[in-house]
Amino acid sequence: MDPVYQETHTILPKNLSIILAAILGATWLFMAVYKYMFYPDIPDMAIFGTLIVFAIICLICFLMRFSVDVFDDRIEMKYLFMTTSIPKEQIIDTRIGELNIIKNYSDWTLKGVKYKTYSVIGLEMGIGLKVTGKRVFFMSAEDPEKIASLLPKEEKA
Repeated sequence: MDPVYQETHTILPKNLSIILAAILGATWLFMAVYKYMFYPDIPDMAIFGTLIVFAIICLICFLMRFSVDVFDDRIEMKYLFMTTSIPKEQIIDTRIGELNIIKNYSDWTLKGVKYKTYSVIGLEMGIGLKVTGKRVFFMSAEDPEKIASLLPKEEKA
């Protein structure tokens, strides 16, 4: 079944990932130059091991993704390697706005509630979902109004 709405973002913006890769590359280059010019006692395995670790870190930073898929019967959030699926019948209430505001000034602060936040750097707007079982999910979204319009509304008496 295809999602009704789909949104995917990298967790770190591309420019931050590029800056991190440049800094790690410069650090490794400094280590290699320092080893071969000033202090040859540093093991070659340390230089090559550091190169491998830095390359893996850079690759992870470029590949980290967050996606929201809204289906007819559920909403799925994929953050890094973890997938959370929430059936629509379990959603009690929704909030839309800036993530820091809806998180801090929410009347959902009850004892024993488990909070999960899925945020993307650079996306300030988001949606909060109050779910059965004393769970609250907050997530960054480019178009939180569109996601909220696809979710069930609470019946007002």
